[in-house]
Amino acid sequence: MSLRYCVSCKTICDQNNTVISEELYRCSTCKKVLIYFGREEASISIDTILAEYDALHPYNPLKDFKGVVKDYENPPTNIAIIECEEILKHDPNNKEALRHLSKHFWVQKNIQKSLDYMNKLNQVNSDLSDDIVYYVRLLLIQKEYQSIIDLMKKYEDKITKFLFYHYLAISYLGLNLFNDALTYFYQAYYSCDDEGRKKKIKKMIRYLNSILDKSSP
Repeated sequence: MSLRYCVSCKTICDQNNTVISEELYRCSTCKKVLIYFGREEASISIDTILAEYDALHPYNPLKDFKGVVKDYENPPTNIAIIECEEILKHDPNNKEALRHLSKHFWVQKNIQKSLDYMNKLNQVNSDLSDDIVYYVRLLLIQKEYQSIIDLMKKYEDKITKFLFYHYLAISYLGLNLFNDALTYFYQAYYSCDDEGRKKKIKKMIRYLNSILDKSSP
């Protein structure tokens, strides 16, 4: 049996918690009609599927931060970088220095070094509310999916419902935990206001339906 989704209970329903009434599949708990978007055959890899979905934002560091973060790509910032490194020698937990260096190395396309500074910023219990999307994008590029899940749980009340569900869905998909991914893609779909994005989410749900249908006995 294909997996269906209960909007009311916010859960995936299989044959164990589904009833058929009046020729409709209903949730055995709340008796409401279940949602099924169908399936879409996919023989491509999870990485390709995620790339097609685009993880919400393409990777373009110069475009992303030019005008938002001051001239991180320009030579004069070398002085600021040296100053930040000096500050960290005496104050390893200095939040502004860690943040500045992370953004600088992002623009230099040194993603791992950029991520290292953000990880340090997270470890010193800094409030990352303003940097959460940036941090998650670094983790996505490096495929650190479990770290994203941990971060979402930590900052659930600091991020929109859509982004919370969206990033959890991507992370569980990256970990090949397809049932969890399907649940969160459904929740992302119902908390999304953008019709273009909803079409992409629906396609992801169809991919997952296909994968799970094949794996079911």
